[in-house]
Amino acid sequence: MKKIVVFDFDGTLTITDKGSNSWANVWEYLNALDEDAYLYNKYINGEFDYRGWLNRCIDAYKKYRLNKSAMSYLAGKIKLIDDVEQVFKLFHDKNIKIYIMSQGVKNLIDIVLKNVLKYITDIEGVELLFDENNIVCSASYRIEDKQHYIENIMKQENCNPKDILFIGNGKNDETVYKTGVETLCLNADDADYTNKTFWNNAIETNTLSDILKYVL
Repeated sequence: MKKIVVFDFDGTLTITDKGSNSWANVWEYLNALDEDAYLYNKYINGEFDYRGWLNRCIDAYKKYRLNKSAMSYLAGKIKLIDDVEQVFKLFHDKNIKIYIMSQGVKNLIDIVLKNVLKYITDIEGVELLFDENNIVCSASYRIEDKQHYIENIMKQENCNPKDILFIGNGKNDETVYKTGVETLCLNADDADYTNKTFWNNAIETNTLSDILKYVL
């Protein structure tokens, strides 16, 4: 039995179209998907790093005067896959710790997971910060790389790689294998789920209960 399960969020715990995520939800709300694609392509092509990409996103959100009230509206449009609450409670009852490592918008993740926050040890994501007028002003995150996040968990929990299962679905999850933990690709987006170097197993499902055989 695993001692810790680390989840990605967008497309792993949620029902999304291919390529959709919490950032895309924000850009769509602002009617600025073209600007999203422009900035993301420059980031992917190495024209600026992650922090540079994020700073440009925040500058754009300021320009569009993204309001804090949009967070509740956008979170209401995000749907979890089936059995999240049941599985999280089961893990809690069996003393299996739950971590969530996402490069998505933490404000949305916190709202969507409000009913299960009591079962979660930690959530990492990018938190949008708002000024006194409730307009976005900056962003904060602790760790951008999922590999380093899991390495920190192993140090904090004093555990071995075999004690941890990581569950993700994207290309940005594929460095996790370097930690030595077991990896499961759930509902692959742009992940190379057939690559056994990156992913020990891969499944397609609409219910989180189907991961239990990899944990218990």
